Amino acid sequence: MVTPPRAHLFVCANTRAEGSPLGEGCGARGEALYAELKSEVARRGLVTAAWITKTHCLGVCPRAGATVAEYPAGRLHEASAGDAGALLDAAMARDAGPTGPTWDEIDGTLAAMEDLQAKKVIDLARRLSPGLTAEDIKNPHDFPELADPDWHYADGQLTGIQAVRSALSASRRRSGR
Repeated sequence: MVTPPRAHLFVCANTRAEGSPLGEGCGARGEALYAELKSEVARRGLVTAAWITKTHCLGVCPRAGATVAEYPAGRLHEASAGDAGALLDAAMARDAGPTGPTWDEIDGTLAAMEDLQAKKVIDLARRLSPGLTAEDIKNPHDFPELADPDWHYADGQLTGIQAVRSALSASRRRSGR
């Protein structure tokens, strides 16, 4: 059996096509941060205690640096290669305890992700068709401008976050907590 790490950092290194309305992605900034984190882990001898994984899109595109998702803390960070040591220090210092994060912490993280993604969806919709409202995008088939793969991807991300939040809520009710 594999012993889980104390911290697991997922670093976005996604590169989008030039001119994408969602921006360029984390790309080279993510690659540099990933390499620096891997180097720090090896230098400190934390190979089994801290795992670093390179990913594609994590759903948040920072203007600078790259997006990092921290497990088990459930936090999202915007970081650059120069932040690797401090990011690793902070992740290793956190101890979620044997039970992990609380329901409220998980729901709070998902609520923040949902709010951010909902803003991305409406902002992208308005870039494609100025004047659209949050209510309009609930019926994208009424707006041919929204037949855009990047918009559908962002909307799908939002739907996924909402589904996870709904499943979490149902699980929480069943557990009585």
